[in-house]
Amino acid sequence: MQPAHRGQPVSLNLRTYKVAIYETLTRMIGELELPPGSRLVETELAARFNVSKTPVREALLLLESDGVVKLEPYQGATVSWLSVQEYEELMFIQDALEQPALPRVAERISRRDLDAIGRLVERMKRRRRDHDSHGFFEDGAVMHERLFAVAALPRLVHVVMSLILHSTRRYERVFMHQFDDTWDVEMGIITGRFENIAAGDPEAAAARVREGRAAMLGLIRERLDDPRIAPYLAPPEEIRPRRASRAPVAGRRGRWAAVGVSGGND
Repeated sequence: MQPAHRGQPVSLNLRTYKVAIYETLTRMIGELELPPGSRLVETELAARFNVSKTPVREALLLLESDGVVKLEPYQGATVSWLSVQEYEELMFIQDALEQPALPRVAERISRRDLDAIGRLVERMKRRRRDHDSHGFFEDGAVMHERLFAVAALPRLVHVVMSLILHSTRRYERVFMHQFDDTWDVEMGIITGRFENIAAGDPEAAAARVREGRAAMLGLIRERLDDPRIAPYLAPPEEIRPRRASRAPVAGRRGRWAAVGVSGGND
């Protein structure tokens, strides 16, 4: 989990600079190449991506909306710290969207869907045995999208996939995949939900998720002082109350004037 060298060039091959920078930084934050507490200096990022500062600013705003970057008045951007409270909130939101959809999934799922999702679940079990965190994550994202697409609720799928792809990956890396027991609980949630959906029992599938989440949170809370987790949590000086900052300057540049970013022509 060592951070990547800050000056290493990044190749952009996506459709726009803003999206390219956003997606690249999302991946780097999720994979802990940019760990919590890392400063994201606009001029350094612009030089690294070989772009002007404007798309960097826009990408940082998107990352802030995902909750993975914090913009502070006159201080700039930093990668936000992890917390059990935020992880619990993310899981609450995800389950609040997914759990009510399980009866609809069970009713509509086809044998073809079950076969395809079953193959993904088996591949995730192999990834788990091989301790392949990145492959496990990628297969899990595809499995999730395929499972809940069955419900024919595209907005639900969009919101859930945004949470998985943009917000929860780094929690999976830090809280779960460093420890066999929490990774096994995660695998148990995935397997149990799928098996109960395949059996036509969405209530049992929902119960398996609830039980797994409770077990996971219990294990995480027991080891917050573990040296494999503690460096990713906010240090005491970061969580003390701060005095209110100056209000953002009104007008089009107000948001960026507040965080001390130049609004000149770039």
